[in-house]
Amino acid sequence: MLPYLAYRYVKNKREKNQREMDNDLDSMVRSIVPDKPVVSISGVAAKLEETSREYIPGVLSIVEKSIGVFIEWRPSEDPDASSPEEKRDRGARVAFSMDVNDLSSFRNEEPKRGSGGFPSIRLICRDGSSQVPLFFRNCSTGEFIDRLQGYITLRRSNREANLVIVVDQKSEALAKSVSMLDENGDILSRFMQNPYMTAMTGFSKITSFVQDQVIPSVLNDTDAVTQEEKIRLMRELRLAEEQMRVHSDAAGEFEVVTQLDLPPRPEIYRELPVSKELWNSFKLPNGSYDPLKLHHLKMNVFRGGLNAELRKEAWKCLLGYRQWHETDAEFEKKRAELAKQYQNMKNQWMAITEDQEKRFSKFVKRKSLVEKDVARTDRTVPFFQGEDNVNLVHLHNVLMTYVMYNFDLGYVQGMSDFASPLLFVMKDEVDTFWCFVGLMEMTHKNFEKDQAFIKLQMNQLRDMVMIVNPKLANYLESEKSDDMYFCFRWVLVWFKREFSFLDTCKLWEVLWSGQPCPRFLLLICVAILDSQTNIIIDNQFGLTEILKHINDLSMHLKVDEILTAAEAIFHQLSASQNKLPTHICQYLNIGESAVSSNSSSPAKGDSKDL
Repeated sequence: MLPYLAYRYVKNKREKNQREMDNDLDSMVRSIVPDKPVVSISGVAAKLEETSREYIPGVLSIVEKSIGVFIEWRPSEDPDASSPEEKRDRGARVAFSMDVNDLSSFRNEEPKRGSGGFPSIRLICRDGSSQVPLFFRNCSTGEFIDRLQGYITLRRSNREANLVIVVDQKSEALAKSVSMLDENGDILSRFMQNPYMTAMTGFSKITSFVQDQVIPSVLNDTDAVTQEEKIRLMRELRLAEEQMRVHSDAAGEFEVVTQLDLPPRPEIYRELPVSKELWNSFKLPNGSYDPLKLHHLKMNVFRGGLNAELRKEAWKCLLGYRQWHETDAEFEKKRAELAKQYQNMKNQWMAITEDQEKRFSKFVKRKSLVEKDVARTDRTVPFFQGEDNVNLVHLHNVLMTYVMYNFDLGYVQGMSDFASPLLFVMKDEVDTFWCFVGLMEMTHKNFEKDQAFIKLQMNQLRDMVMIVNPKLANYLESEKSDDMYFCFRWVLVWFKREFSFLDTCKLWEVLWSGQPCPRFLLLICVAILDSQTNIIIDNQFGLTEILKHINDLSMHLKVDEILTAAEAIFHQLSASQNKLPTHICQYLNIGESAVSSNSSSPAKGDSKDL
């Protein structure tokens, strides 16, 4: 044993000395070969969120260094900034320096004429991550791209004009030679190489996967689980699923679907938000809503959302706290009774002593989860900022009272994401609580322990992608990513982490309208994935890169564009309802499925479990 220990000691010592020599050599080279800026473009600003109107000014550079060529962006001083130090700090957080060899592609966006926007570039790395969008406020992107082409080969995507791909010339030559050989291959040999992708050109088998190993931490917010940990867990989950995958050829176990030739998507336009005046026009003199016009009212909400000042009143109806048929007098009487119920439940948990908590482990665990989540929920939103913010106390009270209201479900991480916008709008504990109860009626299955409803939605999403975008479905299958787990966060908290706080409010009220179908949330997922198809495929992203890319879309999605695309996909599928598989029609509530579901639905038409 002693000789081996001596050997290890000497080996480690040599490796340490070698590293020190390498570092000294690097330092020497840097001192002899100084950094050489090739181009520096001022007036290139970063934008932290898509909805933000605030730009962080900076300088974009291409720099030749002793260790390679780097693209760098650094914030610059802004004399017009109201708080220069704060803006500089935020700029420093998104500053970057990346080797050009790590660049996989970039989006080069030109603004529409008359829009008042700026040309922009968003760099996409080989690992799937993205830098923040950079806006060229004083010039075009041409000079930067021209200089960049001096170091790497660029090719515009054949599928998407705004996407520019970095070409690996050796890989491209190999791909061409392989494709030339494959031109003489018959259908059988191609099927043996990739049976799924070949079969999809004629038909696809829609099967149910056995998914019994969903790791709870995958569903936690990004404060609790780092991005890398989430990716590792997702891979472990995928391996567990592969071991449990069921293959069955029994009749009725799957439905054979012929690849559909869908009609073009119609051009859809969003409408203005519903105003107070328009909302009141649907009311009867006693304050209830005209049942003959209720569908038209909900369609107005779906097509445009609500004005901010109307949300406090309208959300109560959309969430079932106030029934559409209730008069003003009836609702006020009910609200007074519900206020008493809320106070009684609140008193119950507040009366539990420390001594009782020693013998009440479930309560203590849930209380701890609530306290942790409240401390980190939407703290960048002014309404929840500050350590002694009374709104945090109100949020804590609402969530703890829900634990007493529904002790079977209790509290699960992520519920605070649903509660905080309600409190922001209602500004009242009682109203917030009962709206939250209504929202949990729609979403509680997302938080059940077996995660069966989440798995079901992932399967339904995969089925829809197979119909709408078989090219992407083929690719995800080939990369073992067709379980759609990279969309977990989207579905779990209804895109709360993907859009700004106010855009989330707009998105949710659109979903609460229940129009035009019960699974419109999944159509939003399809629309986003459809828009990212070329980036995912042209960059040859695997599971890890897809996860990173999807996460990096957060705060850079345009809610109106996504809603418009999702609605267009719905109408595209609805126009093909006679060709669609039965289960797809059921998801969308169209065709014979719509007739049967409408005939069996309750008269009041309140939407549950959207």
